[in-house]
Amino acid sequence: EITCLTRPMDSRTGIWQARRILLQHCTWGGSSRGTREFVEKQLPVWRQKFPSIPVEVVEKKNRHPFVNGAYVNGRRKVIGLKNQDAETVEKFMDLLANQWGGKNVTHTGKGIETRHQSISGVWTPFTNRPMPTKSE
Repeated sequence: EITCLTRPMDSRTGIWQARRILLQHCTWGGSSRGTREFVEKQLPVWRQKFPSIPVEVVEKKNRHPFVNGAYVNGRRKVIGLKNQDAETVEKFMDLLANQWGGKNVTHTGKGIETRHQSISGVWTPFTNRPMPTKSE
């Protein structure tokens, strides 16, 4: 009998890269309302969806909620959950579970690289027209 996986493995290695997820929230703070709702109602279903990833729930007073993903390669990714609803918390948990833990890359600098960069500036319809001369 052939069994099918309920979700795909990591396409590069075949191993889930997320080692563990830490979910921290406050027991009474208003900014943790959605996170508390997620923990009470949706976390058991999420754990069935991702059985290989352990989730640690930590309650700390007077702290904003966040989720912290630890990966096989040693990297950690932290996402703040301040004032987020339960559905958004679940999306962030899915995001961390499906990532491979690579470095966050910020793209800076010029968008286009050419061999000969323009020193004249941006082209306009008047770029190649001759300059008008004063005639008397």
